[in-house]
Amino acid sequence: MQYLRITKPPIVGLFLVTSLAAMLLAGSLRVGETAAVLIAIAMTVAGSAALNNYLERGVDAHMQRTRGRPTASGALAPGHALVFGVVVTLAGVAAVWAVAGPLAAALTAAGAFYYVVVYTLLLKPRLALSSVPGALAGAFPALAGWAATGAPWSAQVATLCVVIVVWSPSHFWALALARSSDYVASGIPSPATRYGARGARWLVLGGVLAVVAVSLAPVAAGVFGAVYLAAAAGAGVAFLIITARLVRVRTPEAAWLVHKLSGPYLGILVVAMVVDALL
Repeated sequence: MQYLRITKPPIVGLFLVTSLAAMLLAGSLRVGETAAVLIAIAMTVAGSAALNNYLERGVDAHMQRTRGRPTASGALAPGHALVFGVVVTLAGVAAVWAVAGPLAAALTAAGAFYYVVVYTLLLKPRLALSSVPGALAGAFPALAGWAATGAPWSAQVATLCVVIVVWSPSHFWALALARSSDYVASGIPSPATRYGARGARWLVLGGVLAVVAVSLAPVAAGVFGAVYLAAAAGAGVAFLIITARLVRVRTPEAAWLVHKLSGPYLGILVVAMVVDALL
């Protein structure tokens, strides 16, 4: 059970949704092959999450939200978590290669490296806005899903990847704002600790405005049609209204609500892309 917890199943699930969406936008594989690709990608994401738990165990121990994680609480020995993370990550990359080919495997491996080494080790401990360059890690599972199909690059897949990258910063900033005391205790820089609560609130709002604008731009370019427009516009306006409350309702609960709703908002966009493309 402790090993399952350090793989962060909700994050694995989110990236599987984006991988599957990329495969459907590019041209779906057969059911059996699609399932095999998704399982292989899930292994790599899960292993990377385990390595993140290992590397951040000291930081996690200082944060109320994360101190119960197995590596932070001592329920799982750090060495065991390290070995588990490395083995599962490498096995996942090998599995992607076996079922989807070298390009998909290379993109999967690059995603794991970027998340574990570039973001977790190099960017996050140093930059308050680390989630901006760090957001690139979120696009790799979708890229691997696209590569697994063997289909040509398309504007639809590109839109999916760009939306994921632009969505990620405000998702993290809202969390950091809601749990700013944790970030002060841990020493990890965040917008709230670096620019103050007021600056962080406006930054979250700006990030949401950016992702709403980016999500609607492909309609004007003719990449997606009316079905996607209706879903993206409706969800975007609703999410903007909720986010705008941060400016006047200056509570951790308001920031937490933005963080919790950002995931479903992205889910609506992704599903709408796939439905629009299929129709």
